[in-house]
Amino acid sequence: MKQDWKREQAQDKRDQRHLSKSESETVLSGSECVRRPVEDTVFRNLQLECLRKAVDGLGTQSRDLVELRYGQGLTMEEIGTIYGVSKAAVSKRLKKLHEHLRGSVI
Repeated sequence: MKQDWKREQAQDKRDQRHLSKSESETVLSGSECVRRPVEDTVFRNLQLECLRKAVDGLGTQSRDLVELRYGQGLTMEEIGTIYGVSKAAVSKRLKKLHEHLRGSVI
């Protein structure tokens, strides 16, 4: 029982290191320059619109993967069970999607 708990904690730490923060959050919070609140809101809305368009342009399976992970909040393990693949495969697919989407957001 204790080994299961330790194993689960170790896996959680690996998950946090791999994707500790949603890539979209990282992209959207990456600006270091200081702007006024109205400009910040407009800029954030523009980024979100670009992100929405980029997600809409993805293939069906990729959009479904984004929806399962961020829309429904499923874990990578749960998504892996749905698709019949390992958690690592789900993680790799999400990483590729993040890289693709990062290039689409201003």
